Amino acid sequence: MPRYDRDYYRILGVHLEATEDEIRRAYRRLALQWHPDRNPGNADAEERFKEVSEAYGVLMDRTKRVEFDRVRRGTGPGDFHVNREQVFRDLFTDPRASAIFDELARELSRMGVRVDRHDFQTTLFGGRTVMTGHVVVISPWTPFVALARLIGAALRGSRPVESLPVPPEQRVVRGLGRAVRWFFGLPPGVAETAVAAEDVVVPLRVSSDEARRGVKKQIRLPDGGDVVVQVPAGVRSGTRLRLRGKGRRRGDGSRGDAFLAVEIG
Repeated sequence: MPRYDRDYYRILGVHLEATEDEIRRAYRRLALQWHPDRNPGNADAEERFKEVSEAYGVLMDRTKRVEFDRVRRGTGPGDFHVNREQVFRDLFTDPRASAIFDELARELSRMGVRVDRHDFQTTLFGGRTVMTGHVVVISPWTPFVALARLIGAALRGSRPVESLPVPPEQRVVRGLGRAVRWFFGLPPGVAETAVAAEDVVVPLRVSSDEARRGVKKQIRLPDGGDVVVQVPAGVRSGTRLRLRGKGRRRGDGSRGDAFLAVEIG
């Protein structure tokens, strides 16, 4: 007899042929009802919020929904079990499904609850933030690659160097002098550095095997927050992973960046 952990259609209160819009509307209603910030101190509400979020993550993922439907009808493999954390991770990497968190943040704000997209991650991952699309890899050679491209464009006479757009992953350094300073890690006062006052640098130690094949690492930031980052396969010692908005808080409420400095050994 087919088995599955939860009936996701029943959890969201939708019929078996529900469209994505119907699933989205059902989740929006339940998420607003059970969000922990609207139910402070209520552990049952937090679990209910995670349960409806898991159901939404499965039914909005076409592959997972097809597999679940087959098991539910008894026409597929005998069991359907998913890892809740993986469902949440997949949910946040799917722009089509995760856009709803921006909508929920606006709705909650109108109710007097101030949250943003990252707060949903923190809630669903039990206080940890899982970094997905916010990690920028900056290798030790990035400044020189950027410089070489600028010089090449200038020599071709395509347009003035100053007007060339700089890709986001290369904006951390501008010009040869700053690139050299950053690469050799000269301290402030001796030369300008690429790390602003609101940025933080945290060592990220990985083994040679982890560097070769890639690995997920949980990191404790200086402010006490935890993040889980995907270290890319083939990473080199000296590479920096840039986490946008995870540095120190500025006077205007925004935050600097955190840089994870890869150390292999």
